Amino acid sequence: MQAVHNNSNRPDIRAFIGATGSGKGVSIRAALRELKPKRLLVWDPLGEYGEFVTATVDRLEVLATMAKGASFRVAFWPGADATNYADKFAMFCRVAFAAGDAVMLVEELSDVTTASYAPQPWRRCTVQGRHRGLKIIAGTQRPAKVDKDFLGGCTYVRCFTLRYPQDRQAMAAVLDVSVGLISALQTHEEGKFTLINYVERDFRGGKATAGRVKLARK
Repeated sequence: MQAVHNNSNRPDIRAFIGATGSGKGVSIRAALRELKPKRLLVWDPLGEYGEFVTATVDRLEVLATMAKGASFRVAFWPGADATNYADKFAMFCRVAFAAGDAVMLVEELSDVTTASYAPQPWRRCTVQGRHRGLKIIAGTQRPAKVDKDFLGGCTYVRCFTLRYPQDRQAMAAVLDVSVGLISALQTHEEGKFTLINYVERDFRGGKATAGRVKLARK
């Protein structure tokens, strides 16, 4: 089932940015629970999102076949060797664009883009995906290393603790806030809880705001 091109679709591109253990994955999972997609494609190099899919596959032809269905929730595992990701990611993006009317989740975007380069099929998803009904979620630990066109096209960004000064500077620029505000973000334990601090901006008009997630530890 293919979506028709629809100029009335609102863009929905969300970025979740933070160092490992900062709370990025917690917020991505919350976004998926909110959206409850009937059609979901996940680029899942670490196998983190099995709870949201009915199948995890490692063959692109299988992914493409499943994505032709009326409903699907499938993750693609590209293997352990990131040096082989380029062609696989390009095809993953082609499958998502062809499928349309779906949520597309890409985990660790810095594996497959750089600050000055993005594969053309990924750029097509981010620039034209709304016409196909794509809602895009992407996460990364290293925002200074991902393509600037993606960050510039986001409709929503949430930022957590970042370890490197260049990453803090990059996110301060994206969110139009001070570097000091980004540097102050911390995720830490307090008693039986993990406190996740973040700054977010909805670019449909909302100002940058600070927030906190209080997560009970198991």
